[in-house]
Amino acid sequence: MGVTDWRTGLHAKAVEAVEQALAPDESVQLVVHGLSNQAIVATDRRALVFKKGFMAGASFGSELTSWTYRSLVGVQIHTGLMSGAVVLQGPGQSGLKTSTWQTDEDDPYKAPNAIPLGRPFDGAKQRVARLARLIDDAHGVAPRDSAPRTSSTTTTSAADELRKLADLRAEGVLSDEEFERLKTRVVSGRSG
Repeated sequence: MGVTDWRTGLHAKAVEAVEQALAPDESVQLVVHGLSNQAIVATDRRALVFKKGFMAGASFGSELTSWTYRSLVGVQIHTGLMSGAVVLQGPGQSGLKTSTWQTDEDDPYKAPNAIPLGRPFDGAKQRVARLARLIDDAHGVAPRDSAPRTSSTTTTSAADELRKLADLRAEGVLSDEEFERLKTRVVSGRSG
């Protein structure tokens, strides 16, 4: 089921770019609005990140980046006193706490997988929880409960947990056998 008013609040260039990128049978599910006309547009099959202007590193233009849900391992929302960020996570990414006080790839204004947020955060938190479910669904991960998986700092999903386990295995903390056992528990929703 798509969102009928997904264009509301989006910059005209964002609407144009997303409409051109959508497949004929693809439907928009939700939009996370960021600062400086940035947005994450989630469809039934992928997440599109729109950035425009100097702050985004696209001086007089715009940029639209697309990730299929199967190529993502999770999504995080970071919130601070006045600002925050939504970060899409792919395999091998460290899940840095993207901040407007960072530089280069850690800057949510410029990072291709993040958008900066301003207060209030409640609407963004709800949309990020829905986006996490879309990612989990693409990976075949059954929901553990119906409660939103957002906190004041991070959205936790099974995909996030799998990414953390993979990082621990890569660092040599977990053996391949331990990783496989824990991965099975995360995917099946069992504890301990």
